[in-house]
Amino acid sequence: MNTLITPVPMKSLPAGAQGAGLIARIGAAFWKGLEEVGQARARRELTQLAARYETNQPELAKELRAAYAHSR
Repeated sequence: MNTLITPVPMKSLPAGAQGAGLIARIGAAFWKGLEEVGQARARRELTQLAARYETNQPELAKELRAAYAHSR
């Protein structure tokens, strides 16, 4: 057994618990921001694709617009 490093129960870390919660909240906010950016890009791409396929494949354009409406 290594006596230089002793396990410390999680309950005995008063300041770390608050720091961990803060890091978790920052991480969650960052992830939410990434999802919002990704969804905005997807909606923009769906709109552009629908416009591109409108003349040649109107059914596909209709499905793309429906996907855009569903993503909002």
